[in-house]
Amino acid sequence: MKAFRAVITADMVNSTQFSREESTAWLEELLVILHQNQVFKWALKPEIYRGDSFQAVLKNPDEVMRMAILARACMRKHAPNADMRVAIGIGHTEQLTDRPGTSDGEAFRLSGHLADTIRQQKARIGIALPRPSEPLSATLDLLETVIESWTSAQSQVIEALLQGKNVTQIAEKLSISQPAASQRVASAKWWAIDSFLATFPKQLSLYTKR
Repeated sequence: MKAFRAVITADMVNSTQFSREESTAWLEELLVILHQNQVFKWALKPEIYRGDSFQAVLKNPDEVMRMAILARACMRKHAPNADMRVAIGIGHTEQLTDRPGTSDGEAFRLSGHLADTIRQQKARIGIALPRPSEPLSATLDLLETVIESWTSAQSQVIEALLQGKNVTQIAEKLSISQPAASQRVASAKWWAIDSFLATFPKQLSLYTKR
């Protein structure tokens, strides 16, 4: 039986409000972070296409929500209106080449269709599965209420936490006190994000079990 994979189609939000140099630099920085993160096992590594977008394929769909939130935190740290829109398709990948843009399969079609329609949704992280998944989509709506409130400073700490940094390391990296770092972690509602990520694989399994 073929395994499910997660296809990610992501594009920058409000990219026209920034210079091409800024948006390109931010997107390239994000891809370096995703490439180097040992948590993510890529079937196809993130690759820029259309200038302000990227596509990728994760071998393990359980990791995809951590990747999506990390991508948004990495982008939101740069400016108040900088962000990513992330369309996730989970299914089979019947034709997997060396590039996302020339590959095909159920997960690619689900991600591509969602990428075309996600602008009509309130949440900027969307997920499409082979079977109906309205409860999971509703959970993503609640997740959005947390993410959309992050300031640039809060996005910085979320980015660091998702890369395995602790409060001491975050304080050193950002040249702030540990109490200040802890305050940012609390105000960004990290406890809710952490709980969601811990339970996401179980939620996902409800829709991917054959």
